[in-house]
Order: sequence, then structure tokens, then C-alpha cells
Amino acid sequence: MAQYDLNLRDYQRIFRRRWKVILFSTILVAGFSFFFGKSRIPLYTTFSSVKIEETSTVAGLLLQRLTYSRWDNIETAEELIRSFPVMEAVARRMDIVDSTMTSMDVRNDPRLSRRINNMIGKVSTERSGRTNIIDIFVTSSDPREARDMAQYLAEEFVYRHKAQKAKQDRDTRVFIERQVNHSDSLLQNAELALKWFREQNPYPVVDEHVRIRMEELIQLKEEERIIEADIKELQIQLDQIDLRLGKPVIEPMMWSDTSSVPPRVVISAGDTITLTWISTPQGDGPLGILNNELIQLEIQKRNMLERYKPDYPLLVELEKRIERLLADLRHEVRGNLDVYVMQMDSLQDYINMKESILDKVPETQRRYVQLVRTVDLRAEQYDFLSEKLLEARIREADQAEEVVIVRPAMLSEKPININMGRTLGVGIVIGLMLGLVLALLFETFDTSIGTIEDVEEYLQVPVLGVIPNIDIDSVIDRLLRSNPAMEENPHLESIARLVVQFAPKDPVAEAYRTLRTTLQFRSINRPIRTIVATSAALQEGKSTTLVNLALTLAQDGVKILLVGCNLRRPTIYKTFGLEQENGVTDIVLGRMDWHDTVKGVTDMLIGGLGMDSILMTPGMENLHIITSGGIPPNPAEMLGSKRMKAFLDEAREEYDLVLLDCPPVLPVTDSSILANRADATVLIYRTGKVPRAALKRAKVQLEAVGATVLGIVLNDLKANIAGYSGSHYYYGRYYGSTDRRQDEIVGEGSRRKGTLLDRIKGLGGGRKRRRRG
Repeated sequence: MAQYDLNLRDYQRIFRRRWKVILFSTILVAGFSFFFGKSRIPLYTTFSSVKIEETSTVAGLLLQRLTYSRWDNIETAEELIRSFPVMEAVARRMDIVDSTMTSMDVRNDPRLSRRINNMIGKVSTERSGRTNIIDIFVTSSDPREARDMAQYLAEEFVYRHKAQKAKQDRDTRVFIERQVNHSDSLLQNAELALKWFREQNPYPVVDEHVRIRMEELIQLKEEERIIEADIKELQIQLDQIDLRLGKPVIEPMMWSDTSSVPPRVVISAGDTITLTWISTPQGDGPLGILNNELIQLEIQKRNMLERYKPDYPLLVELEKRIERLLADLRHEVRGNLDVYVMQMDSLQDYINMKESILDKVPETQRRYVQLVRTVDLRAEQYDFLSEKLLEARIREADQAEEVVIVRPAMLSEKPININMGRTLGVGIVIGLMLGLVLALLFETFDTSIGTIEDVEEYLQVPVLGVIPNIDIDSVIDRLLRSNPAMEENPHLESIARLVVQFAPKDPVAEAYRTLRTTLQFRSINRPIRTIVATSAALQEGKSTTLVNLALTLAQDGVKILLVGCNLRRPTIYKTFGLEQENGVTDIVLGRMDWHDTVKGVTDMLIGGLGMDSILMTPGMENLHIITSGGIPPNPAEMLGSKRMKAFLDEAREEYDLVLLDCPPVLPVTDSSILANRADATVLIYRTGKVPRAALKRAKVQLEAVGATVLGIVLNDLKANIAGYSGSHYYYGRYYGSTDRRQDEIVGEGSRRKGTLLDRIKGLGGGRKRRRRG
């Protein structure tokens, strides 16, 4: 397509020309959108909200350092809400799982496991802003199922938190009671030992400085015991981390003395799971932070293992994160362990120094001081544990609501994924946009030339005329109404192409008259006596254009000789109903003088065009025709012969204009040979018929042989082509009806009998006037 700026009228022309593409695309996308909207399964969503409160009771504040609560972690709570055990409990409440089945039975049943995992996929949780409220969203094709799942999940989460909290408080109380009983036993034993010693030594005398030193030594040994316990705990933790890094299974914590070590962290969601890593008493430091992060990752891993295989990419990535975290933990534990060992070494050196000093003190005094100090320590421990036991009992009795439902689930009756109006509207808009884009693409990649601007820009030649599309059926109907005998004519369709003759009021006939006028003005400055009419390819309407142009010129008083130089596929003789023999071939071969091959009005009457039609048309005596004659084996050599040149030279002297109907330029060289000898050449182009490159090549080939390309005629043009606004159709509708019957035209001619008789008299001498004197 030629490159020029497009204005709004150009875009209008493109969209009007490609309206079928736009309409088809819009209907297709809109239909697909409608079908897609109707075929989609409606999805309904609802949500419930739970609020997680920190410990707010007095007892809770007193005991918050004795127990570990995982409910203060929102992300952990979200993972637990979507966990398999919680969803299993919800499935039991919804009668999806039989109440008689155990958790192991459910997990061993593939159908139930798949069903529960599908239920988990329908659930999503989200923290509401920066609050401690968790929104539980459930999306399902059943609105009641979505509501029940959201409500049951919230209720089950609250229930499990209460149960876990009650169990945690109960375990703490039992543990403290056990420690109180153990401390009471130790206190009684210490008091009995002191009593027995006093009975054996009624009046022990202890110097004040000895007592102080003994108390210092006892206190140092107590610190040594504590550090030793910490070292032992850290060593166990370090061994477990090494075991975890080398073994992909979770090993439970093994304590050497379960009666003296509190259960610090037990993560459970349905089933109790003990993690390998338990934080040190300094849980607020870096070690505690890493420990809490490890707990969250282990919970995520366990939940994912319930739904995916171990080689699942997300699980593999999660395992790598856990291993990196374990490496950091090991580094922290190793560092703490080294610090405790150094402290132990220093403390033992100090204790050894104190013991060496007290070696000189009598054994009785040392023993007495130790017993008194032990009793005091046991009494302080007993009082402390008794106080904590009272607090634990208060907390167990005071069950504060730490997790509450702040918004119950509601029934949603409007699907979230179906909005037919919006879906159809979007489909229409997208289809329209796609159609416009496709129309522009088709126009861009269209290799044919379809507009006047394209032709003049691309070929650098003027457009001489614009011939609209010929409605052959309408002309045939009009022709048969005026002359029913024409129905038996084998060349009826070819004859009907004489639009100027049989439909003079038709817009197409007006287009041929416009072409005639253009040619006449073109020949004012430079006389043109011979014109070659050709095209780039076959079936572009050059013969039809040429015969109608010849008729309009003849009607205008121009003496015309129409020569059929298409010696390969001649068509002119069919159009006028003439015999093919005695034509150009006979002239070139020297069989006949060219004057004897000329056919006029008498031959057309005999050929079947109809007397009324010919006699009623003025100027027909100016039209003379030479058909192609027989089809020779070497058309190009014959058209390039000297006799052909001599014939053309003589014809241009006797006629005002000689029109040569030639074959296409690209397939054969006939037109190029004659174009070199003619005054001008006219290219006939049927819009959209051939690629623009072929049309360009035809023009270049004609110019290469020295031909003068006068211009181009756009044939078979539709009304939506730019530059042709249908003015001829306007003329036809406004100034005269194109449907006037032929018998009406004949009626008008009968009122001019004088003129008609004069013309009939002149027919007989037509041939004699054409012969050379």
C-alpha cells in the first residue's frame, strides 16, 4: 500500500470496507464471552473473622513467663486454620466424614483425604490490616457449603485454642505441683539433716567469717550446678541440630530428667508434635527469634506434607530454608555453649580456691554452715514454687477468651465470578477493538491496490477513470425484456456487457462517458490517434472497458476503429455478436486487405444486437471493428511484423482514433510490442485482482519498451473505495431511472421516424465508403 497520511475519512473508508471482519470479530468474541459466562460454574464466597487477644487476666500476666503461647503469632494461626486436622474436624461436623472413623482411617482413605484437601484449597486466610483479626475466606460452588465451612472453621479454631490453652494451663499446674512436692521433700530432708546434726553437736560454734565464706562457697556451687545444667541442655540441643541436619526426619526431644525440665514448646494441631529445637531460657534474644521462626517453618512443612509429596518444589525450597535456619541455630548454640564452658572453667577455679581456704576450717563448722544454708535455700525454693502454684491454679480457673469470633459467616447468594452484563459488554468491546485492529492489519498487509490515492502514489500515473461494478444480471433482464429472442444467443452474457448500448442511463455508462471526456482532454496538447488497452493479468475487464469506451466515442461523433489484437483469447467478436474470421490474422498474413475485414453496423445487425437498439442509438455508424481472425501459433511474431505496422499506419490516417484490444502484459509480450508502436497505452486494473507488485511490474515493462503509459482505469470499483463517493449512482437516481424499459426507449425513437429512415438508407453504403477509392 502506498505510504501517505491517513485522515479520518481514510479510516472511515477502511472500516467500511472491512466491516465484515469487524462484525464477525465482534460477534465471535461476544458469543464466546456469552458462552463462557453461561458455562462457568458459579462461585460463592463468604468469610468469618476471629480476633486473637493477648493474655489479659492477672493470672495470665503472672504466668506468661512460665508458659509459651503460640497464638500470638498471626501467621502461625493462619497456617493452623488451613491445616489438615482442623479441616478434618470441620468435615466431621459437615457429615462428610463418619464420626466412627479415626484420624488414621481418614488419612488412609484416598477418597476422604482428597476431599479434605480439596476443602483446604477452598480456604484462604488474611490478616485484616494491621490488627490481630484474621479473616477466613471460603469459596465454593455451593453457597451453603461456603457459609458452613467458614463458620465451622472459626468455631473449630476457637475450640482448639481453648482446649490447647486449658491443657497448657493444666500441664503447667501439674508440673508446678510436682515441683512443689519435690521441693517440700527436699526441705524436710534438709531440716532433718540439720536437726540430726544439732543433736550430735549440741553447741556448734561458728565464726562469722567462716560462715560467710561457707555461704559464698555454697552459692558458687549452686551457680556451678545451674551452669552445668545449661551446658548439658545446650549440648543436647546441639546434638539434635546435628541429627536434624543429617537426617530428614523430626526427632523428639529426649530429656535426661523429665521431672526437673519443664515442657517448653509443644506444637499441636490435632496431634501433638514435638519439635527438635526448644529455645533456651533467654527466649527473647536472637536464639529465641530463630527458634520461633523454625517452629513456623516446621508447621508449614507438616501441613504441606499432608497435601504434597516430599519432592514438591515448594517443599524442597522450604526444606532448604529450614536447613539454613538450622545452620544459623547451630552457630548460635555453639557460641552460647562456648561461653558457658568458659564460665564453668572460671567458676571451678574460683571454687577450688575457696575450698583450699576452707580446708583449714574444722569439719564441724563447715558441715553446720552447709546444712543451715541448704535449709534456707530449700525454704526459699518452696515458698517461690508455692506462690507460682497458687497463680497456676488461678489461671486454670480463670479461662479468659483469647480467641473470639467477631464476625460470623453469612450466606452469600450472589456469585463472584458471573456478571453476564459485564462479561458480554467486555466481550463486545474486546471484539470490536479486535475487529478494528484486524481491519487495519488486513488493510496494511493487503498487497493489492484498491484506492485512487494508492494507484497514483504507487504507480506515479493519473487515474483516467473509475468504472463501477457492472450488474450483468440487471442488464441481461433489461435486454431480454426488449428482445426475448436474445435468450437463445450463445454470447448473451458478453453482449450484455455493452452497458453504454443497453443501459445508457446506468451509472456505469456515465462512468464510461467520463473516461471518454478525460481521454479527449488528454489529447488536446498531444494528439493521440492509436491507443493500446491492456492489463497486468487476465480477467481484469480490459475488453469490456474498451468496447464501451469505443461506443461512447462513436456516439460523440468520433470515427473509431476497434481492433481485436488479442490473438490468444479473443472476446470482442462475442460482445458484438460478430464472426471471428476475417480479422487481424488475415491482414498480417496478407490474405485480405484490411479494409475488407472492417465490420460495421450492418454486421452488428446481422450478429444479433437488435435493430431497435442499434438504430435508436446515435453515432453507431462511427464505430468500426476488426476482429482477431483465426488464432495463430505465433501471435507475438505476427503482431510485430511489418504488415501489422503498415496496417496501423494506414488505419490512423483514416480514423480519428484506433483502439487496440491486447492481451495482458505480464503473461505474454504481445502488448509490449504494440505499445511501442502506439501513441499511448492505457492500463486497465480491476481493484484487488492482482498484487501491487505485479501492476508495478507491468508498468515498468511497458515503459522499458518505450511505451507511453497515459494512465490507468480502475475497473469494477465498489462504492466504498476512497475517492469514489458514488456520484454516478446519485446521478442515476436523480436524473433518470436506470430501470426504464427498453420498449419505452423504442417508443421515443418511433416519434423520430425521419431521422431513423435517413439512417437506414445510409447503412447500405457503409462498406463502400470504408473501402479505399
